[in-house]
Amino acid sequence: MALINQAKREINSKIVFFGPGLSGKASTLKHVFNKLKPEFRGVLKAMNVQGARMMFFDFTPPGDGNIDGFKVRFHVYTVSGNAVDPSAWKMVLKGVDGIVFVADSHPQRAEANRESLDRLNEYLAGYGQSTSTLPVVLQYNKSDLKDALSQVELDAMLNLDRVPSFRASSYTGDGVLQTLLALVKNVLTGMRSKGVDGGVSGDALQHMVEEVPVHAGAGSTAAEVPPPVRESAADRRGRPGQEGGTPSAPEPVAPAASPVAAAAPAAEAPAAAAPAAMAPAFEEQVPAPPAEPPQPAAPVAVAEDITLELSGTPQAAGQGAVRIPLTIRSGNQTKSVSITLSLSIEDGR
Repeated sequence: MALINQAKREINSKIVFFGPGLSGKASTLKHVFNKLKPEFRGVLKAMNVQGARMMFFDFTPPGDGNIDGFKVRFHVYTVSGNAVDPSAWKMVLKGVDGIVFVADSHPQRAEANRESLDRLNEYLAGYGQSTSTLPVVLQYNKSDLKDALSQVELDAMLNLDRVPSFRASSYTGDGVLQTLLALVKNVLTGMRSKGVDGGVSGDALQHMVEEVPVHAGAGSTAAEVPPPVRESAADRRGRPGQEGGTPSAPEPVAPAASPVAAAAPAAEAPAAAAPAAMAPAFEEQVPAPPAEPPQPAAPVAVAEDITLELSGTPQAAGQGAVRIPLTIRSGNQTKSVSITLSLSIEDGR
């Protein structure tokens, strides 16, 4: 459910990209992030959760974006990997307001799509929700492949509730933004039906989109996630989850401290009506800074004269993990520490 932060005068809404392993959830989220103008989005972060890789960022609609004086902020999440622990998904889906189900259009992934949709409803049932009670859109990813199933075939398999569905490709970007914008409008419509009278048109939402992909600045303190690497046609035929496909090499991830909840409100207040009109000229607007949710642990301030040195040989620490001994030096002071890195394979698209 959307949370109201009285202190920041914000309505925080959570959107989750869900789907089977290697369907393109992470590359879809990266594409959306890169296409949004920096004025409207926060920093893309990544962290390890139950051995899987969670990615998330937030953005605000264009213009005033106010609903009775409250700015609407959307928090977008996904968990990537071939096999994700159910507890990780349950944690991410808690309090969700809208879902993009990213299905794989390859014929051999039809059963994986159905099983993933069943798991989604199973996880949502724990919170008294389902794909019938929440705003959901279907993104038929990898539709650029020549052997991809048609939209009619995929609708017959997955779209029993007749929700909006889109053919898309996170590799080319086709259909990705249209899918998200359709869900955003549905979520805002749901707010209006529950007493929050306000919304934003599709034309206004398009003003969030950057013509050229823009990455977060180097001065950001969060761990930034690089965009997907372009691949050749031959490589794409051998993507994971398809015949001849081999998993791509894992990317090292620096954990970023952030809660899974969209944002903790100071108190929930009754939603009201009559928002200010969304202004299309974003240059005249000063977007609110990224949400600052409570952190599980305060970050360690690092002085310029502090150095890290490898103090021993890295050791295996279980499946997909490695322990690295380090020495921290600051002037005449030293401290020995050990860090454990978890590695996982995600969709390379």
